Amino acid sequence: MLDLDRTINKWAAVLSAPILSLLAFVIAYYLDPLNFGGHQALAAIPALLLSIIILLIGHTISTTHELHQTSVYSDRIYEAIKDYLHVTKVGSPEKAQRYINSRMPIIREAQNTSFNLNDESERANEKFYETSAYEETMDKISYYSCRSLIWKDIGDSLAVARMRQIKNSTDDHSRGKKHGYRFKLISHQEPQMNFIVLEYTDGEREVLFNWDFRGVGQDPTVLISRDRQIVDMFSIHFAHLWRGASDDHDSHPTKSVSTK
Repeated sequence: MLDLDRTINKWAAVLSAPILSLLAFVIAYYLDPLNFGGHQALAAIPALLLSIIILLIGHTISTTHELHQTSVYSDRIYEAIKDYLHVTKVGSPEKAQRYINSRMPIIREAQNTSFNLNDESERANEKFYETSAYEETMDKISYYSCRSLIWKDIGDSLAVARMRQIKNSTDDHSRGKKHGYRFKLISHQEPQMNFIVLEYTDGEREVLFNWDFRGVGQDPTVLISRDRQIVDMFSIHFAHLWRGASDDHDSHPTKSVSTK
């Protein structure tokens, strides 16, 4: 029934312009608004021009309507399939971090890792940790952790200075009150994949991963997924890491050999 209605509407839009154009020609021809009298050939000229103008206007309206409908259908198709795309590209780590920054006000909880190889730490600092995007993140974590944000970091010896800086800044913002920022350290000797699991205030979750600066001359492209099973996989892995990590008891944590 819906397809029949669409077909009727389509043909009505196609035929309306020619019909109106023909009616305009007949009416203008017989009414002879320019008073050509008995000169029928001359009387047909303004009638023909009017019908052509109406036909062009009708065609323009019909074309615009079709383009609008095409756009609507495209949007519907996109909405229908986007949830089935398990993994999509975000871009560079800096671009991905700006994405996170833009959504910080609606993030309820973040589970983040920061593991770095000594050989790649300089590149990671240049392209990520020393950028304005990451500096903005540190400020936003401190600010929102004093409100409703829960932010958990797991890092190694190369990340501990940054995490202490965030914690000290958050402590200052909270003015002695309880806040939502915590971090732990690991002493694993095997490389770890970096990722961040985000849970929003509406309950939706997503994971961004592949932040690792490990390829020589090839920077990573961060990927994102909202697939429930993929997000659960990373969330469970974070829980295991968190359980095996230790609090920052001193300023000399055991060195790890991993990357973000």
